[in-house]
Amino acid sequence: LDEELLGRLKALIGDSGEKWTLVPCHVTEGFLRLARPLVELGAVVYSDDAEWIQKYANKSILHRHVRTPDTPSVIEQVDSAIRVAKGYTCSSMEDLLEAYRLLNTRTVVVRPVHGAGGEGTVFFNELEQLRMYDFPQGDVNLEEWAEPDKAPDGITLSPTLQYCEGSILGGARSFDQVMVANACMGWRRSLASTSFLKNARRYAQSIMAGAKPRGPGGFDFVSVNGLAVLADVDLGQFNEAHCAVMFQQAHAGEQAMFCWKFRPNERLTVQTFWKRLRSSGCAFVPGKSKEGIFPVSFLRGASGLFVAVAKDDLSCLALHEKAKNLLMANTPVPVPLQGGGGANKKRFRMTLVKNAEAVFLPESVDVKHLLLAGTQVVGLLDDEAAARLEAVSEEVAAMVVDATGCVVVPGFVDIHVHITGGGGELGPASRTPEARINQLIDGGMTTVVGVLGTDCVSRSLENLVVKARALTEEGLTAYMWTGAYRNPPPTITGSVRRDIVLIEQCLGVGEMAISDHRGSQPDLRMLSEVAAECRVGGMLAGKAGLLYCHVGTGPGMLEPLREVVRRTEIPITTFLPTHMERNEALIADAAEWLREGGYVDLTCRSIKALMALKKFDNEGLALERVIVSSDSFGSLPTYDEQGRLVRYRAADAKAMLQFLWKMYFQELWPLEKILPLVTSNPARILKLPGKGGIGVGMDADLLLLDRNTLQLKYVIAKGQVVKTPKWTHAGMLGRDAGIPAPAA
Repeated sequence: LDEELLGRLKALIGDSGEKWTLVPCHVTEGFLRLARPLVELGAVVYSDDAEWIQKYANKSILHRHVRTPDTPSVIEQVDSAIRVAKGYTCSSMEDLLEAYRLLNTRTVVVRPVHGAGGEGTVFFNELEQLRMYDFPQGDVNLEEWAEPDKAPDGITLSPTLQYCEGSILGGARSFDQVMVANACMGWRRSLASTSFLKNARRYAQSIMAGAKPRGPGGFDFVSVNGLAVLADVDLGQFNEAHCAVMFQQAHAGEQAMFCWKFRPNERLTVQTFWKRLRSSGCAFVPGKSKEGIFPVSFLRGASGLFVAVAKDDLSCLALHEKAKNLLMANTPVPVPLQGGGGANKKRFRMTLVKNAEAVFLPESVDVKHLLLAGTQVVGLLDDEAAARLEAVSEEVAAMVVDATGCVVVPGFVDIHVHITGGGGELGPASRTPEARINQLIDGGMTTVVGVLGTDCVSRSLENLVVKARALTEEGLTAYMWTGAYRNPPPTITGSVRRDIVLIEQCLGVGEMAISDHRGSQPDLRMLSEVAAECRVGGMLAGKAGLLYCHVGTGPGMLEPLREVVRRTEIPITTFLPTHMERNEALIADAAEWLREGGYVDLTCRSIKALMALKKFDNEGLALERVIVSSDSFGSLPTYDEQGRLVRYRAADAKAMLQFLWKMYFQELWPLEKILPLVTSNPARILKLPGKGGIGVGMDADLLLLDRNTLQLKYVIAKGQVVKTPKWTHAGMLGRDAGIPAPAA
């Protein structure tokens, strides 16, 4: 709060003649500074004191510090029978590594001790990944990961208890958190067993008896093999869960209730929303109504907390769905319009995307409406132009997609997809299946570049180019790399240069293996010849002509490529090394390669890619020369120090979406900074005209993401809707064969 707002608060409190209470969500130094002048005016602070907060209001009370493993934790001192995950509090990398050794388990979880809810929670599967953690929020707990029990609908069973002044709220009623990834998105009637809830209450009462809180707080539990495990503590904090429980106590009685978070449209006022509730007959009026919907809190464009009250859980969920529609004005469903057009309608398809919450080109612009015609974007429209077009949409046979509640971003450009499958390192049975178009679409990919890998015997370039053509015919845009791991690379026409010039889909050679035991161990001459062929082929064809290099964990790292650059006339930008996030040494080498003017591609499947990006950003390196790709449908082998295969799995197609979510919600990067890595950067570096952005004359490849969760709602590829919330285009032989797309 700035001085102006503080002055307004002081005037409000001083002039009202009423008693005021300040309830902090978190007791911080900043809040205490704010509170002092208000307390002088007679306001009361409802919280525990700073000394109590310092001792109890953080997650370090759950575990022993790894430096003092013989000193019981605060929780142990209160009640040694309370179950918590096995873990330790850590203050440094040395602490973290020692705790990992003591836990002696593969999968661990890092939780900042001062993080709110699931903020900053990171999962690690390898010690190498853990070594890159940089303690962005200070001390952490390192915990053994135990798979939690699930409710019948698949949601983690995570009961929560809230208290005020040492008394548990809600009476006999208990609530479960509705968890989405690491975030709590709402609360509902608890589905935990009576014995579970009894133990959870006993744990909470024991802690309160020992800590003697004077303010609000809460406890979050998780069910593991039916047992109550204390997962988190929110001591000294007042949060939205208190609002939910207090509303239930005051207004819902014995009725069922569902409470959820939702960020309202910035153009929607609470008055308008209430009018919609009243006119639809589903407004809950405290003291009068038996069921309905009520906005507990409502901050336009920022946050909201809503409750649905009804006779049973199913009726609450039905009200929840109705509320979402009223909050979004309309769900973003394409509306088939009747009218003329005839054969022209198929030849020159027009689509109006209206009412987007934001549009990213990938940079944010002040545009809410887009006009698509055929396969391209033909207009970025203001409100007046969009309204005029919608008014004549029937006459021009236009389709209207209402994007209320969504942000519009460019479709992903993924330069590393094993569209014909990959793998094979464990023999024929380990070959991974080829990509299906609906899997690519569900992963947000509108442009892909197909690649072979280790196996160029049972996998062929002929199959790769035909698969790329098939995906393009079915609605996406697909290219290919000629070659494979081996050197000299396999080709279709007999030479790398001829493949690039004569095969429309071919952009260069890839993925040729260097510094990897599975490669051909190419020397300077071999690499120089292939790079020169790529470069000249690209010049003749007007293409990128890149040598896309798979970089293994060998000690040479990028040195084979540097030697070519040093000893020949081939520029560094001819090469595009991938998998540069494998380990700390490779990340450091990638940073140096960027300083030298090269390009870098990171595979987005582990925390190491995030660590690499943060390093590049912190060092001021050129992120416009960095690409993030998925390696989808390839194999994900893990080798030990002797080169023996120790783990093997296939790669799914949603890694880039998950990367986007992690960078936005976990690392707090803005979309304008994340999106170029998966859109405009690969399109520019690979010289793909019309791809990687949104603009007049560019290909109409768009993703509609929920503004709150960034979940993928709609995909438009080359102007055609290929995904809705209930349907994904599956191609000629897919599950929707013969079913018309939801288009005009």
